[in-house]
Amino acid sequence: MLSKYSFRKSVLLFTALVVVMGGITVAITPVNVSEAYSKNWEDHKGWIFGPISSIQNNKEGEPAWILSGHWVTNIINKTKDSFNQSNPAKFDSWINMVMLNGSAMHKHTISNFSLSDITSQDKTTSYKGTVTITLKEGPVKEVPIEIKVMDNHAIGLSLDTTKTNNHFGNTPIYGIIPPKADIVKMMSHMGNKTKMDMSPENKTSQ
Repeated sequence: MLSKYSFRKSVLLFTALVVVMGGITVAITPVNVSEAYSKNWEDHKGWIFGPISSIQNNKEGEPAWILSGHWVTNIINKTKDSFNQSNPAKFDSWINMVMLNGSAMHKHTISNFSLSDITSQDKTTSYKGTVTITLKEGPVKEVPIEIKVMDNHAIGLSLDTTKTNNHFGNTPIYGIIPPKADIVKMMSHMGNKTKMDMSPENKTSQ
């Protein structure tokens, strides 16, 4: 049986692996995001997206879950005045969740973001609002969320524990914000894919 020290060391090493894998997730993210926004990706210039790479605790506060997926938003480096009815604040996320032993694989989606407040301190900006999140029982609406952006390199999602029945544990769901050059490259790739998908040849062959 592993000692507490060995277990913690294993978790730390595994967390580092997940972060590294997050970089790989960035490479495959365009396929998933382009599917979600395939017909109007050109209308989403200025958006930022990246991977979810996180370890979540169980209800006893012990590491138990691996989270991987992706997020997309237009709120980073913006103010409340940047948004209006025709250009609302948006944040969406698609998450796969599985136990450390590989069991209980399932999915969650976060959507319908409604922004209520933006605050900044040092190199951290907090975006508060509500979202709809899918759980086993079905979609749960108006779930309070705080989205923190740290130094424009990391993102943390804190969901209301009461509304989600503490499903995501007592720590934020973490993700990575890719370098701007990578985002531009991926947006270019998605723009080309969208044009290919909408070309007359592909339309007639469908």
